Amino acid sequence: MSKPNRSLIQSGLTSVLALGLSLLSACSSTGPSRPSVPVEQPVAGLLTQGIPPLPTAPRAAPVYEAPALRFVDWHPQQLEMLVLARHQGLMQLHRLAQAGGRLELLSRGADPVDDARWEPEQGRYLVFSRDQGGDEAFRLYRLDASGPAGEGVALTPAGARVNGFAFLPQGQGLVYLLEQLDRQAQGQGGERRARSWLQWVDPLNPASTRRLGEVEGGRFGDLRVSPGGAITVLRSQGKQSQLLRYTLDGAAPQALGAARQIDSQEEADEEFLWSRLALQGDFRHLVRTSLDSGAREPLLARALGGDLEAVAVPAPGLQQPLALVSNEAGLSALWLYEGRDAAAAPRRIATELPAGVLRNPRWHPRYPVLGFSHVWTQSPGQLYSWDARDQRLQAWSGADEKNQPLRTELLRWKSFDGLEITGLHTPPPARFTGPRPVYISLHGGPASQSRPGYLSATLRQLVEEHGVHLIQPNVRGSDGFGKRFLALDNGRLRENATRDVSALLDLIARRPDMDAAKVIVAGGSYGGYLTLAVAAAEAPRIAGSICRVGIANFVSFLENTESYRRDNRRAEYGDERDPAMREFLTRISPLSRVQQMSKPMFIVHGRNDPRVPYGEAQQMAAALQAQGTPLWFLTAEEEGHSVAKPANREYLQRATLEFVRRVLAGQALSAP
Repeated sequence: MSKPNRSLIQSGLTSVLALGLSLLSACSSTGPSRPSVPVEQPVAGLLTQGIPPLPTAPRAAPVYEAPALRFVDWHPQQLEMLVLARHQGLMQLHRLAQAGGRLELLSRGADPVDDARWEPEQGRYLVFSRDQGGDEAFRLYRLDASGPAGEGVALTPAGARVNGFAFLPQGQGLVYLLEQLDRQAQGQGGERRARSWLQWVDPLNPASTRRLGEVEGGRFGDLRVSPGGAITVLRSQGKQSQLLRYTLDGAAPQALGAARQIDSQEEADEEFLWSRLALQGDFRHLVRTSLDSGAREPLLARALGGDLEAVAVPAPGLQQPLALVSNEAGLSALWLYEGRDAAAAPRRIATELPAGVLRNPRWHPRYPVLGFSHVWTQSPGQLYSWDARDQRLQAWSGADEKNQPLRTELLRWKSFDGLEITGLHTPPPARFTGPRPVYISLHGGPASQSRPGYLSATLRQLVEEHGVHLIQPNVRGSDGFGKRFLALDNGRLRENATRDVSALLDLIARRPDMDAAKVIVAGGSYGGYLTLAVAAAEAPRIAGSICRVGIANFVSFLENTESYRRDNRRAEYGDERDPAMREFLTRISPLSRVQQMSKPMFIVHGRNDPRVPYGEAQQMAAALQAQGTPLWFLTAEEEGHSVAKPANREYLQRATLEFVRRVLAGQALSAP
């Protein structure tokens, strides 16, 4: 924090902490309990505490959401796209037979689809993943291509989580990673041990499932299948990781190279068949990995100007180069690279694309055509293809024509230690004159990045209709700025990220176009933690806060997040089992500084959240209520780490806009 308070542990705080911890204990042992204070249910599945009835139109008219399309896969025989698009408010699978064509619905269900792949030979069926109520316990389903849109046939059991799947060539079935979900199970010494399995199944016969490998006290990740059928997984166990190669005959796995020490960046180390994105120096680089020995050969003699973040490998028989996507100051650049020797220079293509973010590039298995999604100021997800035969870029879907583009610029400031921090600044339209309020939106992660693109309906309305300056910082620990920057908030450096926001408040105070007395700080997940930390450290300089699925107590968070995530989170935040680190994590946790939080707060959390358990919100809400801090508390009963259901999403948008309006107007949160 920029102004540490060393007199935090007081008798009054002790009782508040005890209240919060007792609530968490009840959650982890018997399931989430309902708040003990009166609640209202404005929409089925939503519970509110302290939120009065929201106003009706015109102030709370339904918020327009632009259509978001996401490229998923190519059909193996036809030049047609498999696309995720909203149907009845939820992301469902659709077929797009041609550019500019009409979407054909393939899947239905009460929950959104996460990912999917066509059966790679004839496209007779597809396999997709879906969770339930946002719990991220993803299961696999088979959906026949010739039948009507439906929910599919389950291939994997309930109560476990699929963490990646891939088809084997020549009709040999499908392999997937399955992870134990055991927040209630206790291991040795009370520590719940992660367990992970490599499984095989014939999707046409779900009962055929058999196990190829397993790891206890660790996890499998990064499942890949080479064009020749080699199965590789990354096993992380203790403080080491190792690349393993499996076969279908039940033989012991082959270790590809020596085990490597795990650091906090290991999750960013992704296998791409025979190619690999690895941290070489300060940025991710392309590396060829041998499937026989695990030997790694760095490629790309010339850096691309930023992190390499995606690779598309052509199908066997297609003499196409690798397609690479690099992150250059938050914007995506698309390159072609022969990938045969380090002297070859990549060639940039599709330069006519609007500045934005490119996702999921995939070569068609039969045609030299690359497909991908593109997010930019006029679309939350537009579909494109690039044809190597005539070097032609083609839009398969149109941009949003209802909303006008907003201007976004780069904002720079110096933090307490002289480090330059940047953020995206979207100013209000010119009709709003004089000093205007500021809305600071903090991203999660922490290894994520605020990038130029399409603003959500809520943020767009704040800028366009409320005349608010939107600032999206990339504080230290953000991705896209190199390995050194990524590690600047690890462990005991955690509070320095909060100081970066404090330095931003200094900049706002110096800007004549910004009203430093009307600043709202908001964020989700890790951004929710930062929001709470800023609410404590900078209470005199903010007007209010919005915390979505945020960490209130690092110790209880680490003890109750799903076991498959715990080791990775300990590498980022610190190991709470070490007494000295436990004391540090307790001291810097927002729950330990709740007495400094005096400004209005809006807390939002999904009851099924497996990443940041619901008990975090319960602890913070109880502590704030006990000391009389103005509070709105929204519980989404059938949601997880995000809000996906249409009615819930619309209510959250309306509530957020009303909270901001009241705070900026100086109106009491409890007023009718």
